[in-house]
Amino acid sequence: MDFKRWGRSVSAALAVVWLAAAGFAQVPTSQHVVLVIDENSSYNDVKSYMPWLVGEGDANGYATNYKSDNGGSLLDYLWLASGSCESNANCTLPAGTHNFNCNGNDCYYNGTSTSDPITDNNIFRELNNAHISWKVYAQSYAAAGGTVTTPDNNKGTSYYRRHNGATWYSDILSDVDGSANNIVDLSQLSTDLAGGKLPRFAIIVPDGNHDAHDCPVGMSSCTTAQKLAAADSFLSTTVGPILATSDFHPGGDGLLIVTFDECGSGTDGGCGAAVYTALIGPKVKPQTVSSVAYKHENTLRTMLESLGITTYPGAAGTAAAMSDFFSTSTGKPEVNVTSPQNGASLYNPVLIQATAFPTSGHTITGWHVYVDSVSMYSAGAVTYIDTSLNLNPGSHSIVIRAWDTSGAYGDETLTVSVTTTQPVVTVSTPANQSDVSSPVNFQASAAATKGYTISGWWIYVDSVGVYNVNNVSKINTNVVMGAGTHTVIVRAWDTSGAYGSQTLTLTVK
Repeated sequence: MDFKRWGRSVSAALAVVWLAAAGFAQVPTSQHVVLVIDENSSYNDVKSYMPWLVGEGDANGYATNYKSDNGGSLLDYLWLASGSCESNANCTLPAGTHNFNCNGNDCYYNGTSTSDPITDNNIFRELNNAHISWKVYAQSYAAAGGTVTTPDNNKGTSYYRRHNGATWYSDILSDVDGSANNIVDLSQLSTDLAGGKLPRFAIIVPDGNHDAHDCPVGMSSCTTAQKLAAADSFLSTTVGPILATSDFHPGGDGLLIVTFDECGSGTDGGCGAAVYTALIGPKVKPQTVSSVAYKHENTLRTMLESLGITTYPGAAGTAAAMSDFFSTSTGKPEVNVTSPQNGASLYNPVLIQATAFPTSGHTITGWHVYVDSVSMYSAGAVTYIDTSLNLNPGSHSIVIRAWDTSGAYGDETLTVSVTTTQPVVTVSTPANQSDVSSPVNFQASAAATKGYTISGWWIYVDSVGVYNVNNVSKINTNVVMGAGTHTVIVRAWDTSGAYGSQTLTLTVK
């Protein structure tokens, strides 16, 4: 892709945008935030040739004054992840960001063909720090090679690494907190949806045949209308099932954002950088048409706020969230429960995980978890709780409630059923209470609940997930561990939603 280098400076217009948006509602927290980025299409062309997307935007909300930051794909994907183009040749670097010699196609050390891992702060690091689940679902990723450094068009595919912004950050390239395993093939999405395991944050990366970058499959030449029709069909069939989940129905809080990297042929030329951007979800004010001036760093800020993250990389630190798309705050704390899911069938112990967001100007003061109107857990002035409760078999109503210093409280009410069946995990190596050397070899098998199959595994070392894999009944993997004594949990889920685990105490010599 050709690209044109643009200068960029923070102007008085940015301050006007910030002040204009500050008077609107706050961005509500969301259980699931999904981002889809399409390619090289002007605002007017999208309005003309993508009826499914435009229909969703009309019903929910879309921006009429949204512009890309740069010409050149990768640069805009980086703006959406770290609030910078990460190149002093292509933008004025926002505070806290640095020059990693990035252009529209790659990030290279000067005079070499060696990739320059981006070490600046980014949304993936913040998600890991906050223990928020995330995945990138990339189309044709497995066929192209299935590694984070798999290059553009590898093995004859239309997969583009430069359209998969996560793969340029050191957190993913160094597999921090198992991050490399969060980049998966798009085929995993249907499995995760069927199993109720959609992560809290997801990026969907269409390949070049389905993001309007290239012609549709089987066509060597095509019109703009044909490219956009293929992209629109992909959104309808891929994102449609997400919008059918309860989090995107009335009463839910899911948020889908669809935007475009740039407006025209990789240069932004001839279209004024204007791109179509839609915000879709039950907390978006219906039929919102926003004329506020927005860019990709505004989307980054919006996603972070909706996930409850308050550290904002790069230009997201000064950008306004797209708060005019949302209704006025309720004036009470918001409680976001990540476990268990409403309606789930579970086994003991029942994992309770939740985050609370206080009303503006206040802090969280305490928690209670009520099971069938009886308090079974309490905590103090913390924003996050992570505990397990043993419940009697049968159906239970669980209320998870947090107070803040205003005296108000917010809560979520769930109905779950507790069963006595669960997967059985057997760890054959290493033995519990054994001395081991790093890397530690783990071999384990799992037997699913009758009538179900194993859907996924995690290995946790001292409560930090370090390895995961899906849809296998046995694992054999090596995990690097530091010297000392560690608590290791080897856990497997099945398609019933239940999990079984084995806990080991290991000493690394």
